Amino acid sequence: MSEHTDSSTRETSPSHGTTTRDVAPTIRARDDIDGCGCLDCRNIDTTATRRTVFDALVWSVRLFRSYPSIVAFTGIIILANRLLETDLINALPTPVISVVEVAAGFAFIVLIRAYVGMIVAGELTEDPVTIREGLYRSLSRTPALVSLIVFIVFSAMTIPFFVLLPLLVLGGAIPGNPVEIVGFPVAAAVGGIIFAVPFLLLLFKFWFAPEACVIGQYGPIESLRVSWRITTNYRGKFVLIAVIATGSALSLYLPTSLPQMGMSLASLNPVLSVISSSVGELLSIVWASAYAHIYVQGIVS
Repeated sequence: MSEHTDSSTRETSPSHGTTTRDVAPTIRARDDIDGCGCLDCRNIDTTATRRTVFDALVWSVRLFRSYPSIVAFTGIIILANRLLETDLINALPTPVISVVEVAAGFAFIVLIRAYVGMIVAGELTEDPVTIREGLYRSLSRTPALVSLIVFIVFSAMTIPFFVLLPLLVLGGAIPGNPVEIVGFPVAAAVGGIIFAVPFLLLLFKFWFAPEACVIGQYGPIESLRVSWRITTNYRGKFVLIAVIATGSALSLYLPTSLPQMGMSLASLNPVLSVISSSVGELLSIVWASAYAHIYVQGIVS
C-alpha cells in the first residue's frame, strides 16, 4: 500500500457490477443510498467491520506509514502551533497573530477529522484517496462542518444551562441563602454535576457527527442523527475509546505540571511542555483515524 498521486478511475463493485468514480468515496447508511448497500458492493472487507478499538489503532499507525502526507501536514501545523507559543510571534501585528491562530486551529481540525477521515474511508473501501481528492473533499465540506461544530458547541453549552436553570430558580425561591445553608462546596458540586452530565452526554452522542458530515456527506442536522444512532449501537466501544483517550491526555499533561524541584527541573519544564503538546497533537491523528474507522463500522452495520 502506498500513497497515490494519480486520480484515475477505479472499479468499486466487482461482485455486483462495476461503477466508476474519480472522487473520494462517500460512505452512508444503507437506507440512504441508491442500489445495493452490501459490503461487497462497497468493497468493504468483513475484517474491517470486526476490528476492535485496539486493532483500529494499530491499523491506523500502519496506515500513516503508507500516507506520509498525513505526517507532513501534521508536522507543519504542529510547528506553527509551537511558534505561536514563542515570543517570536509577538513581533507580528495583533490582527495578523489572530489570523494565524485561527488558521492554525482550523487547519488542524480539518486535517484531523476531515482529511484523515477521507484517507481511512478510501482504504476501508479499497478505493485509495489521493492527496488532491482528500483535500478537495475536506475543503468542500468546510461550510457544513463549521456549521455543525458551531451547533454542537451551542447545544452543549445552552442545553445543560436550561437543565440547571430550574435548580437556580428553586434556590432563589428558598428563604435565606441556599449556598450558606448547604455550604459552597456542596452547592458547587451539585450544580457542576447537573451541568456536566447533559454536557458530556451531548458530546458523546454527537462525537461522530464530523465523520458523518465529511465521509457520509450528510448535512449538519442529518450528521447529528447519524452520530446519535452510531453511539447508541456502539456505546461500549466508544466509552472505551473515551477512557483510553483521557488517560493518554493525562499521561502527557501531568509530567509538565509536576511541582518544580530545583532549577534543573524548572529549566526542563518548558521542554517537556513542548514535547507533550506536540506528541499529544500527533496522537490525536491516530485517534481521529480510529473515530473514522468506527464510523464506517457503525454506518455499514
